[in-house]
Amino acid sequence: MEPLKRFRLMAVRIALLLTALGGFGTYKFDPVLAKGILIGGIGGVLGFWLTALSVEKVATMPKKKVKLSVYNWTIICLLIYGLVLGRAYMWDPETFHGFWGAAGGILIIRAVTIFLGLTGLDLKEEGK
Repeated sequence: MEPLKRFRLMAVRIALLLTALGGFGTYKFDPVLAKGILIGGIGGVLGFWLTALSVEKVATMPKKKVKLSVYNWTIICLLIYGLVLGRAYMWDPETFHGFWGAAGGILIIRAVTIFLGLTGLDLKEEGK
């Protein structure tokens, strides 16, 4: 369980840092886009956090309860993403800048998990 926890914490830290950099970096050019990136990044991290916690719980559950638990967390994550995208859309329904920013923000955590999976930065070095 320790590698899962380490991976989860490292992914969340990097994703929140990239979300903050993206949000504050684009604020000067388009405040609505920046708010979308920030709310999307936070929503994506929240969805990832809930999914990661459910994976840790599923690893110790009996087989009969696993299926129901996975569906519940998936529905909750999709509701979070829908609320984030809906709120961001309401900020700018004409040009969709908030919506696209939120969609990109949600995907930040996905890019971070792929990066960590390919590089292995979350793994402990031998001998330390």
